[in-house]
Amino acid sequence: MASASAAAGLAPSAAAPVLRIRPPPAWTAEEDARLERLAREHGCRHWRRVAASLLTGRSSRQCRDRWRHHLARDVYHRPFTARDDDDLARLYVRHAGRWRDISRAVHGRTSRAMRRRWRELRDSDAFLSKLWRPRPPPPAPWTDAGA
Repeated sequence: MASASAAAGLAPSAAAPVLRIRPPPAWTAEEDARLERLAREHGCRHWRRVAASLLTGRSSRQCRDRWRHHLARDVYHRPFTARDDDDLARLYVRHAGRWRDISRAVHGRTSRAMRRRWRELRDSDAFLSKLWRPRPPPPAPWTDAGA
């Protein structure tokens, strides 16, 4: 079967270029400290200014994500507890999986963290069996056979 380039009359290249995508370098403690200072100075809504002032080549998106998911003090970075899991299950049913609404109902957790935790729980057999366990049938009514 001929390739599309051969069918179009083009000679296939001998070696196609390989695109290598390199992950960005890890954040340093110095960058984190500067990011915290700049976020306080410029506010948490002006990430372009923060990124430009950081002078490390980080994008505004990288700065915002680093702040929101690792450094912000109003976001919990602790593990989820059993109570958190129960609240998450209840809120998931109530809000029909709308993560923004779910995270607003739980102070200190981002929608990304809530969604990630739900996926972990969803894949856990123990959690699902507890959550979706069929209800036992109601007890039979008591009758007085001797009367």
